[in-house]
This record gives sequence, C-alpha cells and structure tokens, in this order.
Amino acid sequence: MRLFKALLLALLVSPLFVQAQIEKRHYYADEGLVPVEHNVDMTKLKLHLSFEMEKGKVIGEVEEQFTVLQKEIDSLVLNAVRLNVEEVQLNGSNIRFTNTSKTLVLHFEPSLKWNTEHTIQIKYHAFPRKGLYFIGWNDSTNRSRKQIWTQGQGINNRHWIPMFDEKNDKLITEVIVDFDEDYQVLSNGKKLKEKKLGNGLKQWHYKISNPHASYLMMLGIGKYDIEKRKSASGVEMNLYYYPDQAEQLKPTYEHSVRMFDYFEKEIGVPYPWSVYSQIPVQDFMYGAMENTTATLFGDFYLIDQRGFLDRNYVRVNAHEFAHQWFGDMITARSSAHHWLQESFATHYDLVYQGVAFGEDHFDWTRRNYNNQALKASLSDLKPLAHSSAGTVRHYPKGAFVLQMLKYVVGREQFNAAIKYYLEKHAYGNVDSKDLLVAFHERLGLSLNWFWEDWVYKGGEPHYKVEFKEEESKGTFLVQQVHEQNELVDLFKMPIQFEVYFTDGSSLSKQVVIEEAFQQVNFSWESGKKIDYVLFDPNNQILRQLTFPKSTEMLKAQAMNAKYMLDRYDAVKELIELEFDGKVEFLNQVYSKETFHAIKAEILKFMLPQLTKESIELTENAIADKDVEVRKAVLNSTVRIPNELKENYIILLQDPSYEVIEKTLSLLCFYFPNEVEQFLELTKDEIGNRSHNIRIEWLKQAYLHDGNQIYLDELVDLSGPSFEFLTRLNAAECLQSLNYLDETALKNMLDATFSFNSRLASPVSNVLNHFFLQDEYKKMILNYVSNETWNDYEFKKVRKFLIP
Repeated sequence: MRLFKALLLALLVSPLFVQAQIEKRHYYADEGLVPVEHNVDMTKLKLHLSFEMEKGKVIGEVEEQFTVLQKEIDSLVLNAVRLNVEEVQLNGSNIRFTNTSKTLVLHFEPSLKWNTEHTIQIKYHAFPRKGLYFIGWNDSTNRSRKQIWTQGQGINNRHWIPMFDEKNDKLITEVIVDFDEDYQVLSNGKKLKEKKLGNGLKQWHYKISNPHASYLMMLGIGKYDIEKRKSASGVEMNLYYYPDQAEQLKPTYEHSVRMFDYFEKEIGVPYPWSVYSQIPVQDFMYGAMENTTATLFGDFYLIDQRGFLDRNYVRVNAHEFAHQWFGDMITARSSAHHWLQESFATHYDLVYQGVAFGEDHFDWTRRNYNNQALKASLSDLKPLAHSSAGTVRHYPKGAFVLQMLKYVVGREQFNAAIKYYLEKHAYGNVDSKDLLVAFHERLGLSLNWFWEDWVYKGGEPHYKVEFKEEESKGTFLVQQVHEQNELVDLFKMPIQFEVYFTDGSSLSKQVVIEEAFQQVNFSWESGKKIDYVLFDPNNQILRQLTFPKSTEMLKAQAMNAKYMLDRYDAVKELIELEFDGKVEFLNQVYSKETFHAIKAEILKFMLPQLTKESIELTENAIADKDVEVRKAVLNSTVRIPNELKENYIILLQDPSYEVIEKTLSLLCFYFPNEVEQFLELTKDEIGNRSHNIRIEWLKQAYLHDGNQIYLDELVDLSGPSFEFLTRLNAAECLQSLNYLDETALKNMLDATFSFNSRLASPVSNVLNHFFLQDEYKKMILNYVSNETWNDYEFKKVRKFLIP
C-alpha cells in the first residue's frame, strides 16, 4: 500500500517537476540574429590613399586577398557606396565588373573554385558623404582646424573603400597614405614606415598585427604633437594633442597609462595588439570610436585642468580601451549580439570609474544605469540580445547585468571565465551563447536561467516588499509585481536581506527569490530593538523597488546605512514626508554626508524656502570643495537674497566653466542694475570648447546695452570656422535673442547640411523657430530662392520655399 502511494505521488509530482525544467522561449523576432552570408573569406586588405582636400575627394588603390568558401562562385559582391571605379584586376588581369550605387559586382570567367586563394586590385576615387570626413578645408577665414578622419561603425567604411564591409569577416589590414608633410597621419597598427616623397609630401605606412573587422579600419589626419608613453607591460602608447593647446595633454590623458595597466591585470589577458594610440578630432558626431589600436575621440574631451571639473575623458577613455578586447579582439557575429561589445566596454568603464573616483561614484553611476533601464522598458521589452535593443540596453543596462553576473558568481570566478572566453575566441567572432558556454566550461555552472532572464528576455523585476515584526522575529514579505507575459517572466536572483539593531549588531542572509511571493524569516535575541532593515542593500539587483518604511526607520537608515545608495534612498523618501524636526534632521544629514547626490537632494528641498537655515546651508554649499555641490546650489536657486549676493559673486571666479556660466546668468537676472560689474568680472573668460562663458557673456552684454557688436560676434561664432558645439551654442543663443540676419542665416543653413546630426538637427529647429515669424520667413524665403543648391542641400532647404 505504501509503495502504491509512493508511485502515485511520483506520478503526480514528476510531470510538474519536469515541466518546470523545460525551457520556454518566446522572443522578439530579430532580423539581425543571423550573420550576413558571404561566399569568400577576406584575409588581407592593402590600401594606398591620396586626397584632394578642397574637393572632398579620395583617390585609392586597394588590394584584397581572399579564399573561396563556397563550392564555386562566378561573382563577388563588394560593398561600395557611390564609388567611382576605374579598373578591377583579378590575379593581375583585368576583369568585368558592374558598379551600382551601393555595390561593386566582380564577374569571374571562369568561375572560382572552393578553397582557392585569389587577389583583386581596384583603382577608384570617391567623394564620400559618410565614413570619411573632410574638416575645415573650405573655411574661407582659415580659422578652422583642417583634418580628415573616419568613422566606420556601423557599416560606413564602404563609402570610401570597396570591400566586404560586415562584422562577421576578419582580415589583416595595411594602409599607406601620401599627404602633406606638415601633418600627422594615423591608422591601425604599427607604423612600418614614414618617408618623405618630395614636393612637400610624406608617406605613412601602417599594418595591423592580427585580423580585425573591417568597420574598425580608421584614418586620422591633422596637425598634432604626439606624447609617447609605455605601459608597464612595454606596449607603446601614442597620445595625440593639438600643439597650440599643450596644457590639455596632462588632464586629458591623466589616466591613460594607469588604466592600461589596470585593465591588463583585471581582464587577465594581455593587451591584444602591438601598439595603442588615441587621437582627438573636430566635429566628431559621437563620443569616441574604438578603432583597433587607434581610438578616435571628439576633441570636446580635450580639456584643461578646469574643464576636467565639468566633463573629463576618463569614462570614455576606459570605454574605448576596453573595446580593444571586447569588439576588436573578439567581435559579435551579428547585430543581435552587439551587447557583447558595448555592454562589456560600458561595464569595464564603470569599473574603472570606481577605481578613479571612488566607490560612491561607482554606485551612483550604477543607480543611474538602473533608472535608465527601467525607463527604457516603458517603451518596449526588447532584451539585451537583440539588434534593435537600443542604446540604453546595449550600454548601461548591459553593464549592470554584467555586474550582476559578477555578483552571482564572484569577482574572481567572473574574471576567470572572461579570460577563458577571450582566449578561446581570440581574433574571432562570438555570440551570446559563446559567453554562456565559457562560464559553463570554466566554472562548471549552468547559468541558462540568468541568460533567459537577463539576456534573451526583456524587462526588469519590480519587487514589492513589506517587513513584519513580532516579538523577537521578523519577516520580509516579497512579491514580484511586474506584469508577466511571454516576453517577461518571474526573475530568479540571490538577494541579500539585512536587519540592523540599535545596539549596532546586525543579521543578514542571502535568499534566492524566484517565486511570485516568498517569505524570508529572521529571529533574534529577546530585547533587541530594530533600527532599520534593508532589502538588496546597495542596489546590487537591477530592479524597481516598493518598500514602505516608518519615518523612524528611514531616519536611522539615512544616518547609519553603510552604503551611500541606501542613505540616499532614505533621504529622498524623508524629503517627501512631514515630521517634526525635519529641517534640523536634514541639516544634520547634510553636515555628515560627503557625496554630492545626497547633498543635492537636501539642497533642492531647502534652498527654495529662503529661511535662515536654508541661507546658512547655501553659504556652506557655495564654499563646498566638490564642484557638483556648487552646481547643485545653482540648479536649485529660485531667488538670490541680498545677503547671499556676494557669495554668488564669488562663483564668478570659480574654477568650473559651467559654474561661471550659470552664475553669470542668475546674477544678471536677479540684479539687472549691477550687470556691468558681473560682465567686468568675466570679460576675459572663454569657457570650454563650446565657448560657453563667452556666449553667455555676449548675450547678457547685448541685453544690457543693445550694442550690435555683441550680436555680430555671436553670428560669427555660429559659422563654419568653429567646431560644432560652439556653432550650436551660438545659434541657440541667437534664437533666445530672436535675432537673425543674412550672415547668421547662411551659417545656420550651412550647419543643417552637416553630416553631424548633433549640429544639423538642433540648428534646423532654430531655423524653424525663425521661419514661423513673418519678418524672418520673408528673409529666409528670399535667400533660399536666390541661391544655388546641390541635390543634397536642396532636400534640406526646400521646406523654406513654401510661403
């Protein structure tokens, strides 16, 4: 009888158990999941270039070697966008080709056989609109920097090189450039040769040491000086900077060598290339680009010691350097696995931010990543491993997910698995499963559950938590209350629970939370009094949390919690509550805290009250050594009382360019009769690379006395002699003053033609603002209708031809 009951129980339980173990996959459809098919393996590419800069012309000869992958091929399709191809040879003999606007089709007669090796040579020229950019060569005033630089990612090198331009094929590249000897030329790999050709020309010859993806090919040309350094492992480092701004070398590259040494140790795999260079360029449309061995970055990250306070290069520097392993050494096989590059680079730049700026900064950045991920899920629930997951998921969310993976398996184990993963797939292509398998093979862990929740499916958990206390026992009641569907399920994560007592002792335990509802129980000695409790201290889990607590518990947490994030959360909730002694308590917290985010929350609450306490707090904050606290004062200022005027005036001499700009604006607004004094104190300040202080100064000076000279300078700053941030800043200032003349109109139309959408789009909005006004509409219509435009320009201006 007992045996029958046992068998019956097994029959009842087993199907449920088996069903629970079956993987159910319901994913978003993704066209980027499968790599692009190719019928040959490109192995080498040798490119010889020269230029006609004023024409925006590239003149090239390229030699490409390949091995046939398919049984037999009678043609080969290369990516070639609007290239003018003059001649194509196969193994030294001319062959027939078809040139379309997007591809170059090579015809083989007879067909080429499987596993045979061949070489093609192509002569061509191009006037690229993407991929390769000519900067400043047509500036009639000769004030702009003159540069040529490239941006290959996503698939834009095809606009200046006929090639197989996809990430799932890797090759050795070699670049030879003939150019003016007064300039510097940088490309991927070691510089093999630099020789004079005569007639003021020089030839530079570079070659990469190991295969890399075609989108990582680069070129950077301009007038630079080069600082040469070496890593602890002996790798040559070349740091490019502008000769006329030598003071920017040290603060910009302050962390470069230390970062190099740290990453080699932390990642555990030696730097995978023979040399590393970094070069700033004008008008770059992104932050930076991790071209193999040669990171190219926007020169707005070239900063002096004062600019370091507002925006430094450390995070971006670390991000692009991490890419030399994640993206350059190993490359995602298809777009669906792009997170393997960007999430890893963002993760390691996050880690290095902690090294450079401390644990609180690291945690605050993680919290921002958490919040960005939650916001992205309001739009859709696409997972990390999706080609259109979007920037937030590929960058901040993915970085947080990798930090959680490290939390789950341990830092030492995480590093060991990553080392194994990199070495196993060195100079090859990878997908999301390759990373999963690496953790299994190196650590023996089956982490499919983690991949299902955080890589293959979208969304984030929302935990609703309550804490119940009865005598010497306490219970955490945990619910997962986020909406569940075929794309988002219940999440499984080990989560820490902590109980703190007024005598300074504490209890903690880690529990795997995976059900819709779970209880976590604690018990303690009789007589102990709870101070506060924590669920997931320090926000280790990417999540939304609803956890109501009493005012007294929040006050204890705000004062005593170990981690800044837990104290911040308590302060933020307390600010929303009404309780006796609130102002005194917040002042007490402020005086104890060291991190700017908590101080900023208190300032945002206190400053608008304009009480004696808030005035004293403002005085304290204005004198704070942390520039972020001083900025928080300015961001929370709703009025400047007379007794604080002198304190604010002191900020007109602040080291921070952003602090001066904001302070000048506030003082001129609140004390219009004293504008001349404020202008006198700041008349020699230019500000950062966007001329931020000078443009604010010109605005306030014009509002003060209406002198046309100030408008004329603003108009000039909106023109093509200046880099894009200055142009945009000046154009938006002119909009705020509602001023447009023909020169400003010309400058703004030129800006809308820019390849850089960070300039073109917002300036287009500025022009739309003026076009809505009858006076300016007539001016714009007359100007546009009387000028000659090419096809590209006409598409931009034709909207202004409608009365």
